[in-house]
Amino acid sequence: MDASLKVIPLQLYPAGFAEGFLRHGVGLKQLLQGTGISEQQFSRPDQCISYAQQRRLLQNGLRHCQVPGIGLRIGLELDWCFHGSVGYAVHCSPSLREAEEAFLRYQMIAQPFYALSVGRPLGYIGNNERYVYPLRCFPSPDADQDMLQFELEFRLAITVRHWDACGNHQVDDNRILAELACPRPAYAALFRELPCEPVRFGARQSLLSIHQDFRNQPSRPWRAQAFQHLVNQCEVELQAAGLVPTQSDAVRSQISLHFNRELARAATQRPCGPPDLASVAAALHVSPRVLSRRLSAEGTSFRQLLHQVRLRFCLYQLRVSPLSVEAIAELTGFGAVSSLRRTVKQATGQPISALRTGR
Repeated sequence: MDASLKVIPLQLYPAGFAEGFLRHGVGLKQLLQGTGISEQQFSRPDQCISYAQQRRLLQNGLRHCQVPGIGLRIGLELDWCFHGSVGYAVHCSPSLREAEEAFLRYQMIAQPFYALSVGRPLGYIGNNERYVYPLRCFPSPDADQDMLQFELEFRLAITVRHWDACGNHQVDDNRILAELACPRPAYAALFRELPCEPVRFGARQSLLSIHQDFRNQPSRPWRAQAFQHLVNQCEVELQAAGLVPTQSDAVRSQISLHFNRELARAATQRPCGPPDLASVAAALHVSPRVLSRRLSAEGTSFRQLLHQVRLRFCLYQLRVSPLSVEAIAELTGFGAVSSLRRTVKQATGQPISALRTGR
């Protein structure tokens, strides 16, 4: 994505970051210096800035802020309104899984960079039926260590708050576990403010995990109608923003959503197989014939897109999940393990056993 394109709504994440830095002692002139953003723009609802401008704003904040752990602090304090309409899902989603699905689809309205993650797998099932979510950061090529630490701590705090707000705390195992692949900082005591178990530092990978029941079992079923109303509003905003530019992207998103739902149900239900053209077309409110025609005009087909997304999902699970090869084959709709093995060998040139050594 071109870092100079003005695609980020100023009133959302940038305003939230600005509010956080101002709260912790950074002056407004210091914060906006060299960004090309004026104070007056914050009062105009239609203003957008570029990723280059947002990066400069964050750099200014980090340079002038004297408070340790500022990424964690802002992540703990950032109001959900700065996520846009989808932020209100934390108040009305019936379950955490449904809130996650909404954030996955609509957070690109506030941060268009997330459009690049359409069709990509997110988490996996670890040991003891725990859903494992690696904390992914998207730093710019010139990001220094302060910026990297800020993003990691910010994502940690936001995700833990999200899970704590939407998860089902009535299940037997309602623990949120956190591991960070960084040394224990001098301000480690600040991490105790997170609504999770004590953070483990020096891990091999930065990740969070929760039990499948905490994620999947609804704790607020009576809010389903309000949640659906919110999702409908977010869909209108997404289409108006033009952030799903091709029919292929929309199909990838639906296929990915299907496999992530299958993963969520894996502990309690048998997989129902891969999605078909008719079900994806219905989700996109078009007929199968129209969808096929649009995909053909983009030089692809539903079958090709299904293969791409399913293969990416399979390879990811094979590399990181302790699920058996048989379970992954069933989860992704392969008729037999031998079919999965052939597909993986053709795609990577390696047997499945070579992919599983890094788990």
